[in-house]
Amino acid sequence: MYPVGTEQVAEHEIGRVIHDDIIDPAHAERTETPAFRAAKERLRADGHYQCWVCGSTQQLQVHHFLAEYMFKDLVDFAVMKDVAEALDVYGYGRLLKNKPITDPEDIRCFMVLCQPHHTGVDHGDGGSGTGIHELTFPSWIMQKLARAGLDPVPQPGETFADVLKRLAAKATSASPGALA
Repeated sequence: MYPVGTEQVAEHEIGRVIHDDIIDPAHAERTETPAFRAAKERLRADGHYQCWVCGSTQQLQVHHFLAEYMFKDLVDFAVMKDVAEALDVYGYGRLLKNKPITDPEDIRCFMVLCQPHHTGVDHGDGGSGTGIHELTFPSWIMQKLARAGLDPVPQPGETFADVLKRLAAKATSASPGALA
């Protein structure tokens, strides 16, 4: 329910054109390190090997959630440890609280994602999609936070018009004020 005296804004499409200007430091070509392999195995063993967003077990990839590998020589590891404990998606921040982070391939820095929620690009413009590498964080995280049927991000094969229809249908089938 909206607070008394406030007006509701109608559903509308928000389009963003984002251009990141950032230096990709010189670095060795990415290879799977023993630390990365061990973290993947631990994620599997601990039951976390499914997409953190949607729960899929298909097309899984392990995402460097806190710092892309290319930034490994730029990271302040004390700050990374603080962030890993604050954004503790699997509980490893709490579990390993007394152990410093010295490498971005520490298990506390990873998130398992399906390909669509990691690098997914599905739309004709080639620059939008569902992946964490394609959306701003507030838009991307809504895919995890939205109630069933209310995800505002077009999923693979879905157009913006499809999303508007889906949301409108959900609003008419829901009880009064359910979307408020």
